[in-house]
Amino acid sequence: MAESAETQEIRRRYAVPDGLELRADHREVLSCVPGFEIAVRAVAAHPDEIPRSKRGGRRPLGRIESPPGEVLVREYRKGGLLRFVRGRRFFGRYRPLMELVLHRQLAAVGVPVAEAVGCVVLKGWLGWRGFLLTRAVPDSIDLEAWLYGVPFETESGRAELLREAGRAVRRLHDAGVSHPDLHPKNLLVLASGDVLVLDLDKAVAEDHPLGEEARLANLTRLGRAIEKHRLKGLTAGRRE
Repeated sequence: MAESAETQEIRRRYAVPDGLELRADHREVLSCVPGFEIAVRAVAAHPDEIPRSKRGGRRPLGRIESPPGEVLVREYRKGGLLRFVRGRRFFGRYRPLMELVLHRQLAAVGVPVAEAVGCVVLKGWLGWRGFLLTRAVPDSIDLEAWLYGVPFETESGRAELLREAGRAVRRLHDAGVSHPDLHPKNLLVLASGDVLVLDLDKAVAEDHPLGEEARLANLTRLGRAIEKHRLKGLTAGRRE
């Protein structure tokens, strides 16, 4: 991807690392880790023809095969009542790029996050459509499904796996990031017993570890999500 003067200015403004390829003009913003160009171009060329993955709950993820491996595609969508008005149109042109950069920055300092490999932003009739591409992780399940008892074998016992989930959130907080939507579906359990943090859209990174108040507020959000699911039959005690 050859870089124009506009692209170079965007790279500087959003601290896009040199390891990410970037192209931007008035119609689209494309960025990716080298090797994932085919996947990014496929999303940009045919955004409504991406095969659906079996994963993703109410909002199924897209799935694309690429030379480095399978890629999952999450399209940015409005939640709540706004989904009926705005749906998948946004005014924030660089949201996907900002999330991609944040994922790469956190991974570089050892925070266990999903491996984001690219983003696509396309100009639409009323705003922009955005997509984030992450490398698929085989043999994994989100923490919500695991706590509901969906069969899944891990190398760790229950107590150790839950401690690992806690450590993953702590590392995120230590890196100065408060998760904007912290709930068990955004924590991915791997067969190895490791846990990855997913979906950092709208997260803001501080240049210092989060303070106690910010950490508690984020954990309270997670606690409310767990309690809501406990009422629906989720198998997690209060101590856990």
